[in-house]
Amino acid sequence: MRRAEDIREAFSRINPDGDMCERMIKEMEDKEMSRRVFKKSKYIAAIAACAGVIGITTAFAASPAGQETISSIMAYFQNEQSTQMTSIEELAKFNEEIGAGVTKDGITLTLDNVAADDNFVHVFYTITSDTPFYEGDNKYTNETWDRLLWIECAINGRLAGYSSNNNNGDSYFADEHTYKAMRKYNISTETIPDNFRVELFGETNAAFKTALPDDSPFNLIWQDKVPEITDEQKSGVWYVCADVDKSAAEVETASHDIGVTLDSGIIIDRAVFSPFGNQIIVRTEAGGEPDEDSSDYLLRAVDDFALFDENGTSLDMLNAGASMAADGSSVNSFEFLKADADTKKLTIVPVKESASGDEAVTAEKRIGGYPITFEAKDSKAVVTDVRIYDGRVEVDYYIDGYMKYGPYFELLNDNGENAEPGGKLGCTLNTEVHHDTNSYTAVYAYDAHNADGKPIPADGTVSAEAIKANFTTLRFTCVDCFVLDWDKAVTVDLK
Repeated sequence: MRRAEDIREAFSRINPDGDMCERMIKEMEDKEMSRRVFKKSKYIAAIAACAGVIGITTAFAASPAGQETISSIMAYFQNEQSTQMTSIEELAKFNEEIGAGVTKDGITLTLDNVAADDNFVHVFYTITSDTPFYEGDNKYTNETWDRLLWIECAINGRLAGYSSNNNNGDSYFADEHTYKAMRKYNISTETIPDNFRVELFGETNAAFKTALPDDSPFNLIWQDKVPEITDEQKSGVWYVCADVDKSAAEVETASHDIGVTLDSGIIIDRAVFSPFGNQIIVRTEAGGEPDEDSSDYLLRAVDDFALFDENGTSLDMLNAGASMAADGSSVNSFEFLKADADTKKLTIVPVKESASGDEAVTAEKRIGGYPITFEAKDSKAVVTDVRIYDGRVEVDYYIDGYMKYGPYFELLNDNGENAEPGGKLGCTLNTEVHHDTNSYTAVYAYDAHNADGKPIPADGTVSAEAIKANFTTLRFTCVDCFVLDWDKAVTVDLK
């Protein structure tokens, strides 16, 4: 039986859904994006204040011309290399098109769009070059990266993402002259006013191979001294800024103080339900100078709880990592699915590890007929589809019940051998989150490299036909050594 700790390490980082813009627009039409339902009482004033903005949003969303506008303002997702970090429908509703740019030495940095609510700030930018970043098909060389810009972002004079976990990013080369990127910053642990400033600072990656001056903008940014940067210093780098208003998203946002302390010392501080996701903010107090073992235990315990709504539905918590200061103090946020601003109650159930600490559930089932259900102690993973392409396998699934880590799927042949595209060392696994359906896609993509780190071109062994002939079985594994402590559960009324 595999140890639980080994299985935890096997899980991929969760990344959001990466569909094309055409499909996104179709989904918006299917969901009648123009029909908006608002909560009454305390949100009435916010609705009135935002009525003009909302009217414009729904107008362009409902018309053919509006579809073109959505494609334009969210052009980032028109490339199949892109990865969706948040619901595209929500990004389209609350997006601000910026278009501000600066050019130096033949390279232009453009701040394309910003979309913000009380949980996340999304920053879209483009870097273009008069001369190609790369030649041929090999984009990922040292020379290419040396010509690209290193970008840091400040929000209201503070380095974005510096004091929070659950930050994310995505990027790709649209062509040899164009590099597009998206950053998703978690601001749930900060107090950001509705009107705030976003600043981008850029410098070539090559510049970082030499020691930057102490008064360089980047050294000041990393020391959280953004307000001290002068106009002269800004002129020495690629600098662009914009003022942003996130008040429109307040209409669909609800923030609740929780204030529940678990026996482990973990404080469930606050819950924020917003258009770009839901997060629970967890805090620990400084506890002197804990030794390495106790500090490690406390960090691992920051997500030792489950969340349920008023209907008893387990709310999936996404594994986004956590951090802690040396003295044991911390503030971390954990995103969760299957809830929204209308959720009436939140039940917090402490989770403890079983005595053995090494329990895991493993099962194997043949693919071909769906759904395929894999059951664990307090949950099940339901596979709804498996799709096979050249160099790529996608496994769609959802989780029913509480599953702290997992599920982890392995692709096998009839002999129980690895059947991933390119083999175990020639394949990468990402887990995409579909916020609209509360489901996931595990994506296994061919990604082999030689000893020099250069990509190995795909051949017939990773064609869709070859993968279909080899891949017959899914192996499911999940850590199942956790027990829900219902005797110590706490229910918080959110209304």
